[in-house]
Amino acid sequence: MRERRFVIVLLTGLIAIFLYLLSFAATSESPDQDGAVRLDKSRRTTPVVRVYQKASPAVVNISTEKIVEMGGGFFGPEIDPFEDFMSRFFRRRVPAVSLGSGFIFHPDGYIATNDHVVRRARKITVTLADGTDYLADIVAASDVLDLAVLKIRNPKGRKFHYLKLGRSDDLMIGETVVAIGNPFGYQNTCTSGVISALNRKVEFRGVVHKGLIQTDAPINPGNSGGPLLNILGEVIGINTAIRANAQGIGFAIPIDELVSKLPRLLDFERINRVIFGLKVKQIHTDKGEILKVISVEPGTPAEKAGCKKGDILVSLNGKRLTGIQDYLIAMLSAKAGQRVRLSFLRGGNEVEIIVWLLAKPKPDGAVLAWKLFGLKLRTITPALARRLRLPMQQGLLVVQVEPNSPADAIGISVGDVIFQLGKWYVKDLDDVGAVLEDLPAGAGIRIGIARGNVRAWTIIPSRKRIPTSRDRRRIRI
Repeated sequence: MRERRFVIVLLTGLIAIFLYLLSFAATSESPDQDGAVRLDKSRRTTPVVRVYQKASPAVVNISTEKIVEMGGGFFGPEIDPFEDFMSRFFRRRVPAVSLGSGFIFHPDGYIATNDHVVRRARKITVTLADGTDYLADIVAASDVLDLAVLKIRNPKGRKFHYLKLGRSDDLMIGETVVAIGNPFGYQNTCTSGVISALNRKVEFRGVVHKGLIQTDAPINPGNSGGPLLNILGEVIGINTAIRANAQGIGFAIPIDELVSKLPRLLDFERINRVIFGLKVKQIHTDKGEILKVISVEPGTPAEKAGCKKGDILVSLNGKRLTGIQDYLIAMLSAKAGQRVRLSFLRGGNEVEIIVWLLAKPKPDGAVLAWKLFGLKLRTITPALARRLRLPMQQGLLVVQVEPNSPADAIGISVGDVIFQLGKWYVKDLDDVGAVLEDLPAGAGIRIGIARGNVRAWTIIPSRKRIPTSRDRRRIRI
């Protein structure tokens, strides 16, 4: 009887232990130090969750203070002699704040976004996922491409989390994509969907964009400039537009468009005023990305050093290159008189070439302003601004307007202040020269003008015929 009772107790205990273990395994819950229940997340971590965890630290919120266009007069019902001039040629602009998105694509703090996110921005603030704020500057922008590159002001040399640029030439309709951005200011919002179609053509802000990716991943105002990612966490597109009268129809610029245009956007020869002579293109291969030399300009340092068309660039100054962005950003730090050490694959062998950069003469901003527009300009200093009571502390003062010139035709007068040309705020004649250097005859450019307390913008055309050195009377400034 005693043995029988022992067996019953033993079986009861074993059953209780079994039920406890079964319950524990079913719930996968255990109390932590606070008595709270900690769930096992590993089985719920989907590919979308992994993409967000991997990518979100490199997605930034972009806040801009910019000038927007408003209709109506400048001075209310009062009559002002400037009003007629302004109403005929200009539109009033007032300060405004806007939000958008972007993503860091290089550890030195270079950000890709849409041009319309930062267009006419006077101040740009980027907020990282950790809440840190930084000021940023526009390195390059194109309204035709609707692409812009920003650089975080980073005096302490912080290295940032960044996203890998994927490829968009092999996308599949139906494959899963993830969008991360800041819709309506809600920072680091994640949405997912699929690629709905490829090679879409959409007119956006008066410009026709071709080859866009269409997705049903929810995209809202504020997502513009943020990344569209594949399931590997690689950037395959830049979210740029939505169909306002529909749901589940968003569009993204293919990442190959950004990659192919980076050499133009980050033109270090133009930005740093150097002569180098090497043109490099990123090419997709089955083994990954390669950087191929597509041209070597005759007579340049690269040609004289022995660089050849068809070379495969693998490293710069001893650092291996993974994409065109690594090459271009490294060259942005190269100055005239310095050397760069390049390693190429040529005929199956790796060769090293040293190239010395030459200085590129600065264009004469004063001469170009007179040749193109009939404007004689003077750089504004703080002392000059105080003495003449100018409306701005920096910019270019108009000191002469040639009769019947493009400047005269749109009503620019002596005493006006030119503070913007194209997308750039200009503070001296060097800035003017850099902007106007490649402006073709007959082309127009946006110009920002201040007169008194009024700022206004319009398009000023350049002369259809540019005066030459023989026209000494016309180009004397």
